[in-house]
Amino acid sequence: MALDTSNWTREDLVREAKLQTDAIQRLNVWLRLGYSLVAAGFIVGYWGFYGGGGTGFGVLGVAVLVLGAALAVVLKVGTTNAKRNVRAILDAAGVDLDARGKKGERAEKNGRG
Repeated sequence: MALDTSNWTREDLVREAKLQTDAIQRLNVWLRLGYSLVAAGFIVGYWGFYGGGGTGFGVLGVAVLVLGAALAVVLKVGTTNAKRNVRAILDAAGVDLDARGKKGERAEKNGRG
């Protein structure tokens, strides 16, 4: 069952965007873990197959690499879509993220940032 957001106020939408942004940040921690698994899997696999570690470590490295790559792909697609969703929520709330960025850039140029 979908949540009816038609009666939400601007504050409700901004709060929801903040909660989703916090969740995206937590997912980005797992995304970095996925990237780390890819790197570690590559290193262990290379050592196992070419560095004298043995075929078992090579297979383990490939398995870790594949697991990390799958995790990274799923989380990257998910967080990309989630960021698009947050932008849509803020647009519905009347918040223009691009204008806020430009305002901050002007403040920095004027020595107020």
